[in-house]
Amino acid sequence: MGLFDAFKRKTPVNKESNTLFGQTSLGNNVLRNANSPQSVASAQLLYVTTSAQNEAGRIIDMSMLSRNSTVMSCIGVKARALAQLPIKITSVAADGTKRDAISHPDVPAREKFKAKQVLRLLQNPNKFQSQYEFWYQFCMWYDLAGENFTLMWRGDSGKEVSTVTPLEMYLLDSTLITSQITETRYPTYRLSTPSYGFSKEEPLKYFQVVHCMDAPWQGSASFNKGTLAVELVSLDHDLDVYANFVMLNGAKPSGVFVTEQVIPDTRYAQIAARLKEAWASMTGSRATDPSKPGQSMLLDQGMKYMPVDMLTLQDADAAKLKEQTMKRICGLFGVPPAMIGVSEGKYNNTQTMFDEFYKSTMLPIIINIQQKFKANLLEGYPSLDIEFDIKDFLKGAPLDQMNYVVSGVSNGVLTPNEGREYLGLDNLDGADELKDSGKPADQIAGSSPQDTGGGGNTNSVGKTGARGSA
Repeated sequence: MGLFDAFKRKTPVNKESNTLFGQTSLGNNVLRNANSPQSVASAQLLYVTTSAQNEAGRIIDMSMLSRNSTVMSCIGVKARALAQLPIKITSVAADGTKRDAISHPDVPAREKFKAKQVLRLLQNPNKFQSQYEFWYQFCMWYDLAGENFTLMWRGDSGKEVSTVTPLEMYLLDSTLITSQITETRYPTYRLSTPSYGFSKEEPLKYFQVVHCMDAPWQGSASFNKGTLAVELVSLDHDLDVYANFVMLNGAKPSGVFVTEQVIPDTRYAQIAARLKEAWASMTGSRATDPSKPGQSMLLDQGMKYMPVDMLTLQDADAAKLKEQTMKRICGLFGVPPAMIGVSEGKYNNTQTMFDEFYKSTMLPIIINIQQKFKANLLEGYPSLDIEFDIKDFLKGAPLDQMNYVVSGVSNGVLTPNEGREYLGLDNLDGADELKDSGKPADQIAGSSPQDTGGGGNTNSVGKTGARGSA
């Protein structure tokens, strides 16, 4: 008895569309040429994440995004935050606790072997990039193109096997590869040009590419923030062009000669020529005749000289517009403006700003990366996880860390050695027991929510009555 395919159509559809509503600024797409089914792969690719045009005609493409100082500052902050994180492989025990998959004695030997292979790959991705460089470039593509394609090279013996641990991994140019959902509901990836020894005529299989999408749309594509916000990015670019034009062409003393009298056309040319000659003689006297410094001009016909003020950014209120535009781009990429020096920000201290950035911006990116790479690298090992170590990000200032440890140890939540490990210190003998204390721990001075910028209600009422009462 044959197996029943529940997904098979009763009437086969040969021209099933794999495009996304005909959009122009979402993800990379594949368009099939119905009139020429034998056309090569490069002729079948349509890339729509590379550029967009605003209403004024300004084109914003990948090159423009990479030359915009505000965009690159925001992406650089995120890339540095991701690239510096340590990576580890953890194993989930039966009770749900996580332990180091390589060093913990209770982890099975099979899982330890796989964890060592995957960790080596993540820490040494290829022969020409360090771990920092690889993940920095990863984040650049992730934010600039809206999606990232990581090629997993498993060697010749692993071309057809998804469970083989890759030997190396490389970042593909996101503008030269596109995804397509096949009839089997698996994605394939087509190259528009040969890359890393792979032919453009043969699609890459689903397990050969890790496709991370910043803002997924329709399952196989992602929004590109830069090209979708084409009006905003182009405005920021045009303000920079305007500022440079002003500084290059407007920073010169200039003026006009005016008169209320009527000058006949026959004499206008003569007067203009004489004024031009006299002006040149006066302003150039230091070079031609040093004996005439500060010599004045004699004006007739009731003329007077009116200086023209130098055009500045403040005259057009462009400086304020530039600041607002930069803040909006920072919001687009989830970066506090104060982190790239745009403004002082709304935070009481720097640590509060970092906490908000790490929790609301970096953590979702990290979770997405962990899940996508686990699906590709740890197939058949459901208890193993890939984790970027973010505890250093969320620890807070040194005083906050100390207050956390003191409170945890004093209240019997942490052992002294667990607290010392949190602070990066060595363990002590006999410090593995929880402390039983009936009274709450004293808080270290200067670490209250009000002191650290964490907020809090300053009008709270305690056990002894209103705040400040005896």
